[in-house]
Amino acid sequence: MNKRAFTFVELIIVTAIIGILTVIGFVSYVDFVSSARDTQRISDLEKVSSALKISKQSRWVYPDPGDNFSITNNGYTVAYQWFLNNNVRIPSLESLPKDPKESDINYVYSITGNKQEFQLATTLENDDTPIAHLTGNYSSVSKNVLPTLFLAMISTTPIEIHDGVWDGSVNRNLFIFHRSSNNLPYLFDTQVPYSEWLTFDELITIAENGDHFWQNNDYRSCIEIYEDKKYISDFSNTGTTEQYQILSSTGALVNTDCNTQTDSFNGI
Repeated sequence: MNKRAFTFVELIIVTAIIGILTVIGFVSYVDFVSSARDTQRISDLEKVSSALKISKQSRWVYPDPGDNFSITNNGYTVAYQWFLNNNVRIPSLESLPKDPKESDINYVYSITGNKQEFQLATTLENDDTPIAHLTGNYSSVSKNVLPTLFLAMISTTPIEIHDGVWDGSVNRNLFIFHRSSNNLPYLFDTQVPYSEWLTFDELITIAENGDHFWQNNDYRSCIEIYEDKKYISDFSNTGTTEQYQILSSTGALVNTDCNTQTDSFNGI
């Protein structure tokens, strides 16, 4: 009776096939897990957004970010930024979610200076090409100064963003935009933000081309911006122009210095 065994070459081929299938299966599993974590991150921020809006109905303002630093323009506080940690009190949430990949990493949270608008931020794995994910109800009134509420920075003191003030630093280059990879709220192995240090104009161009940042869709005059406490600073004596955006009668965004006789901030 003849018995036929596998040859050495056949064993090598079978082993190679099993190895390839194992690698394919592992990669598919890793991609699935990564995608599931991204879905969880987006869901977490939506849940927190809803809870924040409910909280504001009774408290009139959004809670401060935990361990926050202020973002200033010409010394005027325009936003408070940092952790969505246990120092943030949201009554309808028993606990605040954290990044599903690294349990010691908090999501990032920022509010406007008057505490009437907010944004939340996370870093998505995005098939191993990380991008920023932002959500919230913030609407920029000035893409040239404050297009979003987030900077890729950590600080224990106020951060100035305006050109030529104090030491002349240009921290506007550190703005984080939705679905952008240039600046990230945090890296997955640390809470430290990531930045490619592109120029501000480059960041704005990239964001505009991809429609990746909030723009004004509410204000039709400078007076409305002032009355809603969204003015940024007093530009009446600086010669600065195109600081604000308002909707024209046609619905198009136009730039204005908000310093005309008929449509001013009344010396603010």
